[in-house]
Amino acid sequence: MSTKRFLSLFMLFILMALAACSPAGGAEPTAEPADAPTSEPLIEPTAVPTEAEAPAEDLTAANCPEATAGTHQLIDAANGICFLFPGNYDVIQSETGDLTLYVKSPLNTEAPLATVRVVKMDGRSIQELVPDYPSDADLAAMSFLTIDLGGEQATVLDILPGQDINRRIFAVHNDRLIDIMIARIGEEYGEVGQQAEALFQTITESFRFIAVEPDAELVAGPECPTAGEGQVLYTNAEDGFCLLLPEKYTVDDTLTTETGTETAVFVESIMNTAEPKLFITVEPANGRTLEEVTTARQEEFADFEVMFSFGYMLDGVPANQFDQLPGQDLNRQVVLVHNDRFYTLTFVPDDPGMPEVYAEMQTLYDLVMDSFSFLNQS
Repeated sequence: MSTKRFLSLFMLFILMALAACSPAGGAEPTAEPADAPTSEPLIEPTAVPTEAEAPAEDLTAANCPEATAGTHQLIDAANGICFLFPGNYDVIQSETGDLTLYVKSPLNTEAPLATVRVVKMDGRSIQELVPDYPSDADLAAMSFLTIDLGGEQATVLDILPGQDINRRIFAVHNDRLIDIMIARIGEEYGEVGQQAEALFQTITESFRFIAVEPDAELVAGPECPTAGEGQVLYTNAEDGFCLLLPEKYTVDDTLTTETGTETAVFVESIMNTAEPKLFITVEPANGRTLEEVTTARQEEFADFEVMFSFGYMLDGVPANQFDQLPGQDLNRQVVLVHNDRFYTLTFVPDDPGMPEVYAEMQTLYDLVMDSFSFLNQS
C-alpha cells in the first residue's frame, strides 16, 4: 500500500470516527437565538484582519500572517487559505486536500486534534456537503455563535456528533465551504480542553483568504525545526532528514552498513554506556511498503516477546514502533518508509531496569520524535 493511499485511508478513518457516535455532552452554546435575552458569549468574536479589507483575490501568501514565537505558518494556496498553528503540531494532507493538525500522532488522545476541509459547493447547500449540519429550521431554534473568519461570517457549532466533543466552524467564501473541526474541546477535557480553546483561537484569529493557486504546494512550518535553549539542529543532507538533539550529543554520520548508511548519536564516545545512544540507518526500500518492512521485522523477532505499536507519525509519514527488542542492549526501534528509503531509528537502552539511563533515553526519544523532519529533495 502506498504512503499516499495509507494517508487517504487514515484521513477517512479519522473523519468517520469523529462522526461515529453522538457525544455524551457538548459545550454550552456560546450565543443565544435572536429572540432570547442577550448574554455574554463565552468566546469573543475575532477581529477583522486588516488584510481582509481587500478582496481575497488580490491577496497572496505574502499577505498571510507571519509566524510568531511558538507558532508556524500554514499556507494552502491551492485552497486559497492560510493561518497560524501552534509550533508543537504537525500537519498531514490527504490526496483530497484535507488537512489534519495533530501532536505526535493523529491517534494521540492527550492533545487536541484539528481538521480543515475546503470543498467546492457547485450550487450545493451546506446540508448536502455536511450530513450532520442542522437544517435551516433547526438553526433557527438553536443557540450558536457567529465569528469573523478572514472577513467572512462563520457559524460556530459545539453540538455536532463525533467520537470526541468537538467544535465546528463553517464559512462560505467564493463558492467554497470551509469546514474546521477542533476535537476534545470543553471543560470536561481539563487541560486538553484548554489547549483546544487556544488552538481554536490561534487558527481563527489568524485565518486569511488568499488567491487560489491550484498547483501550489502546501507550506506548513519551516522545513527544519528551530533549536531551542540547550539544543542543536543536526541536518543530514545525504539521507534527507534533520532533527534536534540535546547539545551534549556528538554525531558520527560517516558509518555505513552492508545495505546503506548509519548515523550514530552519542555522548563523548560510542562506547559510553552511562548515556543513551541513537542509531539512524537508511537503506533503499526497493519498493517495499511500511507494512512489508514491519512484517519482516516481526518475523525476525518472532521468538521474542517484543511489544509492537503503530499509528506514529514523523513529519507526516506513518511509522511503526518496536519496544524492548533484544540485542547487545534492549532497544526501541521506529521504522518508516519515505521516498523509497527505509529508515530505522534505534534508541538504546530501552531498559526500565536502568532507570537513570532509561529516563535520559526517553528524553532523547521525545525530542527526536517531535523534531524529525524530512528535507525537500528534488
